[in-house]
Amino acid sequence: MRRFALKFALCVLMLSQGGITSADTDIPENKQALATSPQALVKMLSDIAFLPPDEYATKLKGERDAHAFPIGLQQLPQYLAVSDDPRGDISAAELSEYAQVLIDIAQKSRDDGEVLWGRIQGTKYEREAHQWIYQKLESFGLEQVYHDPFPSQYPQWRPTVCSLTVTSASGLSIDETYRFERPITAFVSATTPPGGIHAPMVYVGDGTAAELQGRNLDGKIVLLRGRTQPGALLSSARTAYSRIAAGDYGQAAGVVVWWDVPNTQQVAGRVGAPGGGDDIGLALPWTTIGNDAGLYLRKLLDRATPEQAVMVNLEVQGRMESGDERISGNTYAILPGQSDQYIVIPTHVDGYFFGIHDNGSSIALNLALARHYAKVPLEQRKHGIIFLFQGDHEVPGVGGTLPFIDKHRQLMTENLLLVLRPEHLGMIRPMDEGTLFARSNVADPLMLLVTNRSPVLIDLFKDAANKYGISMGDLVYIDPAADEAAFHIPYNDLNAISSGWIQTGKFYHSTADVDWGGVDFVQMEKLARAHAFLIDQLSRYSKEDLHEGGMPVPEQSIYQSDLLKILMGDH
Repeated sequence: MRRFALKFALCVLMLSQGGITSADTDIPENKQALATSPQALVKMLSDIAFLPPDEYATKLKGERDAHAFPIGLQQLPQYLAVSDDPRGDISAAELSEYAQVLIDIAQKSRDDGEVLWGRIQGTKYEREAHQWIYQKLESFGLEQVYHDPFPSQYPQWRPTVCSLTVTSASGLSIDETYRFERPITAFVSATTPPGGIHAPMVYVGDGTAAELQGRNLDGKIVLLRGRTQPGALLSSARTAYSRIAAGDYGQAAGVVVWWDVPNTQQVAGRVGAPGGGDDIGLALPWTTIGNDAGLYLRKLLDRATPEQAVMVNLEVQGRMESGDERISGNTYAILPGQSDQYIVIPTHVDGYFFGIHDNGSSIALNLALARHYAKVPLEQRKHGIIFLFQGDHEVPGVGGTLPFIDKHRQLMTENLLLVLRPEHLGMIRPMDEGTLFARSNVADPLMLLVTNRSPVLIDLFKDAANKYGISMGDLVYIDPAADEAAFHIPYNDLNAISSGWIQTGKFYHSTADVDWGGVDFVQMEKLARAHAFLIDQLSRYSKEDLHEGGMPVPEQSIYQSDLLKILMGDH
């Protein structure tokens, strides 16, 4: 016993003097530990991720491939047997073919040098998409096909220069600069003088009041982390930008928003207030960069010292264009049924970047429905259908709804059964385990919209989701802030019911739909067939049936609600 006590005391003494090693004891070496002291860990990690975005992506891919690789997992199929499904002629291949045309049109705008590229509302690229849609509708044999041009209803911001360059930093050699690829200011901004503003940059994290406390932002260009909540439509950058621009922490020279959206180069996000408050962006010049680009910039700032700040040059140029300069329009086909009632299916044509998640996938769905029902004999169609492809949607969100209803007010007042709106569909739910990022075999859960909470409609959507294997959240949303109700209320004024599935999510208004292959057309196939199932089932119901047990839309828009204020106040 005394021998054991003596040996234990000797071990304690050697440990206290730092003279014991794994070789001196029976303790095995820990081969899993990344580091065994704080100093060692910090030193080890200081340079490993300090790479420009392109090099970082290449390095990350190589390292990831050494530990994980894709296995070709298929998307979940529909549960209803295709052999028993009269809507089985709607295929993923058809939907993908339609979407590719829309991708090509958007790509053309980027190739032509547009800074904010895509099928932007009121531009020739949106008009080209409308022309193609018109031709497709006619090719399906539909007889009542129309195109109604109109000027854009609101002035539109068109950026002409979005530039961000690091001119000096301790992480760069003397005279070395770094110019970021494709920064984007998608909504109205204060502009810089030609050539930009040159100033030191500081990082303020999420820009919360706690992070800004005691900071002096005078004359600084601020790097701000933009947290998608869940997407860029509602992000932390909206609140933080106003907190910075208000001047309580000094007068900043500009703001760069660094989005937290993985696998994505560009995000068309806002810094203004929801509900049309984009003019807040006029307070300071601002632009945005992608996740990897922002990581590199933050790494440069990690190395900043009081003697050597990170110096950047920010240039934002652009102008507002009136409706006289931007001509948009609506394209639609009217297919009568046996009753005098119509189901309207609206999908907007304009979109940022490739614009497949928002909203080319739904355009493809609507076209597939038009082709499918054009072949259904009149005696088998209870209600009529209006396949509506709207322009002029993205700013402020009402699109071509107003001019369409103005032209067809009597029809909409007396004969509108239901608005069935597909929006932002088909985005895959990613597996996100840090550096291990992959597609999954399910779509992002959809949110159900039924403005009057009709029990009949809710049950129909639940039935469709179960039959077609559609991922859906367990709630119904009742006051949309877009084309149909609440924020702009053209259909609400008609006591109409709006319904549909929508999904926003982290990849909203980004290039991930094509760059990452984020939209899956097997999912879209199920969704298109599910919409046809809903249309077929609606033949059993009248307008009175859909209003029975319903409730009114809240008088206060979601954009002015305390619910939204709570969300933004949490940032």
